[in-house]
Amino acid sequence: MAVCQLISVDESPQRVLLDLIPLESLEVDGLVIPRGLPLSMSFQPSDDPVQHDEMISLFDRWVGRDGMLELDIATAGEIGGFRYVFTHDNEQLVLDVQA
Repeated sequence: MAVCQLISVDESPQRVLLDLIPLESLEVDGLVIPRGLPLSMSFQPSDDPVQHDEMISLFDRWVGRDGMLELDIATAGEIGGFRYVFTHDNEQLVLDVQA
């Protein structure tokens, strides 16, 4: 788990794009992303429009506050992708994203 700053959220019908800066080194599937190196994450929007809107609202709220969050990324073999766990204060969002 690493502290990151969420800089921006951009959404379109094809994708959701998050721009972050890890403030600590971040490990992703054995790869270490050094602190301070800008990182963009992209994934497809949720098929459920209500869940999608709630997710975007949460990311927007976090950016509007201070953008500081904890991020943990783990391999999720059961879905053939990754599990992203975003935590900001007492709120948490878990996303399973297929590779």
